[in-house]
Amino acid sequence: MKQFKERKLGPPPQAIEIDDVTTEIPTSFKKGMHVPARIIANKELMAAMDEGVFNQITNVATLPGIQRYAFCMADGHWGF
Repeated sequence: MKQFKERKLGPPPQAIEIDDVTTEIPTSFKKGMHVPARIIANKELMAAMDEGVFNQITNVATLPGIQRYAFCMADGHWGF
């Protein structure tokens, strides 16, 4: 049987709460981020997001030409 790595839930410690439904991950979180990442979700949804979501949105923030923010909506998930 294949063993799966348990994924961490909730935002990383560097996340900054902007308001009740907006959380920002600063550019210092990952090398190469051009803009901060912003997640639009309430606290309950944020707590249920796993580390893959935060990894994926911060990867988006490294793309060339991105302006102001990389946004992730409340239904954020990682993968294809």
